Amino acid sequence: MSVPLSAAVTLGLLFFLSVGLNEQVAEGCKCLQRHPQQVFCESDIVIRVKVIGNVASARPDLVAYSVKVITKYKPSNKKAIWVIYTDKTSCGGYLENGEYLLSGHVVDGVMVFGLCDLVWRWDQLSSVQKRNLNMYQTACICEITSCTGASCLTKNLQRKCLVGVKNSIGLGYEEALRAVCLPGRHGSCRWQK
Repeated sequence: MSVPLSAAVTLGLLFFLSVGLNEQVAEGCKCLQRHPQQVFCESDIVIRVKVIGNVASARPDLVAYSVKVITKYKPSNKKAIWVIYTDKTSCGGYLENGEYLLSGHVVDGVMVFGLCDLVWRWDQLSSVQKRNLNMYQTACICEITSCTGASCLTKNLQRKCLVGVKNSIGLGYEEALRAVCLPGRHGSCRWQK
């Protein structure tokens, strides 16, 4: 039995459309490469926690984890956090039992994190990264900006540090991961290792 040409073309178009739509959904969770300091400063909450395990969620669209907070980097208020949440979608994070550095946002009074936040196993952070966490809070007045080509030659940076290139005013991404963009004299910001 042969399929008419118009039906074959329709099936082919449907296949390519479904692949394209699936790719868009999958790409919807891709996160821009950002320096950890940027993520820290843009987050409502940054904590080091011990994940105890999954718990029943009072919110049907979110997965809930029971945690014990070890260190609260941001904010410094005393409000206790016992449960954290993530989306059930592919953009949500997955945690195993153990210690993590997590960042997230307050949504309806609870902490929600996702793949674009800091979701790092504590034992995989370098000693430099752990030390830098204590400096990020005071460094949030600085902005970290990616640059390429001629935009990296800008001299009037004021409160910005460049990342993405290796030159006298900007750092390559790997090198920037070991540095903090801190305010210096005269209100300008600069990389410090």
